[in-house]
Amino acid sequence: SFGHILLHRGKVDYTDNFIKPNFSAHLVSIEGDVGAFGTQSTAPAPVAVQATLDNNGPVSINGSVNPLVKPPFLDMTATTRDVELTNFSAYSIKYTGYPIVKGKLNVDLHYKLDQNKLNADNHIFIDQFTFGDHVDSPSATNLPVRLAISLLKNSRGEIDVDVPVSGSLDDPQFSIGGVIWHAFVNLIEKAVTSPFSLLAGAFGGSEELGYVGFEPGSAVISTAEQQKLDKLAKALSDKPGVKLDIAGRVDPAVDVPALKQAAVDRMVKRQKLRDVSGKGESVDVDSIEVAPAEYDKYLDKAYGAADIKKPRNFIGIAKSLPPAEMKQRLLDSVTVGENDLSGLAQQRAGAVQQALTGKVDAGRIYTVAPKMDASGLDGKGPTTRVEFSLK
Repeated sequence: SFGHILLHRGKVDYTDNFIKPNFSAHLVSIEGDVGAFGTQSTAPAPVAVQATLDNNGPVSINGSVNPLVKPPFLDMTATTRDVELTNFSAYSIKYTGYPIVKGKLNVDLHYKLDQNKLNADNHIFIDQFTFGDHVDSPSATNLPVRLAISLLKNSRGEIDVDVPVSGSLDDPQFSIGGVIWHAFVNLIEKAVTSPFSLLAGAFGGSEELGYVGFEPGSAVISTAEQQKLDKLAKALSDKPGVKLDIAGRVDPAVDVPALKQAAVDRMVKRQKLRDVSGKGESVDVDSIEVAPAEYDKYLDKAYGAADIKKPRNFIGIAKSLPPAEMKQRLLDSVTVGENDLSGLAQQRAGAVQQALTGKVDAGRIYTVAPKMDASGLDGKGPTTRVEFSLK
């Protein structure tokens, strides 16, 4: 058993010889006390310790502990402020392949060990975290950590995250360092594999910001999709280190019929335009509205004007056909080729880029090659869309 322990003007020197170059840290000016504890204790000992980490900010440790009972018990909080992250560059090179050239760390920890089960919360605040140039390291992760850091940083250069960890001391492979590193890897993986969910969550939403959907055959952005774009623009303004790739996509299975329908509707509108233009007006055909009651009238005129093969009677005059059949023959006469689909994909990308103009720096937006089918989609959202990727 141990009685009351008083700590005064203490110092702890720590060196990790496993990492190359070696890492060293010095905890100095240790002041505080630990209450009595032992193998027969029925209550854990209170702990209150203050110290300074090297020439960095203060360290505060408070809680209760008894390492001698079986199983051992610990319920502890710890805080530290203004830790220079360049001190940890050796670890950064080993695990990420990049040295740390700038950044300060604030940490608030709560670790609880009970019945050999560890549950811990790590609140981490990093200011102005900056990587240096890449360094070859065989143990470095293959994850795009630079992108992850850019996604986690806000416009002020701050990273503010909570990293919970848990584990069991009964596991022979248990390692507190391994558990914490695994938690950080999970955080980076989430940032990289679900970046748009992360962006949406940061601004009070959960909708998928990774794409903007369009009606088949259309390149017009709906009000609902415009709201998504506004939220994406706001998120990107808070992540100045992130760049956006835009790729228009078409789905021939639905876009081809829609483009054919649009072509026939334009034929019908053109016939009505003849009536309008006869009054001396200059009107864009796409602005013409054809009421349902007059559609068949102008459809008949469009069919009559079309240069297509038509059924004829015995004296060679084109037969009168029901509206549905006339429309189908007109649809069949329309050809939608690869260039039409590619043009639609590019129009969609252009509409999105225009919608982001003035909200996101143009130098951060890149239009990439269009995607010409619906392959590779996960079944979520429309197949007629503009897709985003971050870099």
